[in-house]
Amino acid sequence: MSVYLVRATETKMLHGIVWGNLDQIWDALDEMDQPDFFEYAKLKPGGLLSPSGIEPAKTNETDCTTQTPLANGGFLPADMEPSERTFDALFDPDSLRWRRFDDTLGKHGMVSRIFADMNAEKGAEV
Repeated sequence: MSVYLVRATETKMLHGIVWGNLDQIWDALDEMDQPDFFEYAKLKPGGLLSPSGIEPAKTNETDCTTQTPLANGGFLPADMEPSERTFDALFDPDSLRWRRFDDTLGKHGMVSRIFADMNAEKGAEV
């Protein structure tokens, strides 16, 4: 399983850190928006760590007020510190090798999924 950064192709705004194979990531993005609006970059080993530990969340609210803004949108969680490689990826995402999903469709079986969706839509129109 690999870990990827995902950002919008047009705006370059970061949208998340996701993990899984590309089909699984496609499905996760599809819950939010059209996956072909996004591009992805594989992250090297690293992570977000908490030196002091984090209590399990009891609610969706957080009492942390100090968040570190990221260059392309969003914030780091207040209680988490990135490893050096993760810091580099989050604060200089343009240094990563970004790929659009439409560049890799044929390699990951997504083409057949798209054609199946298109055929299903055509069948519904008839």
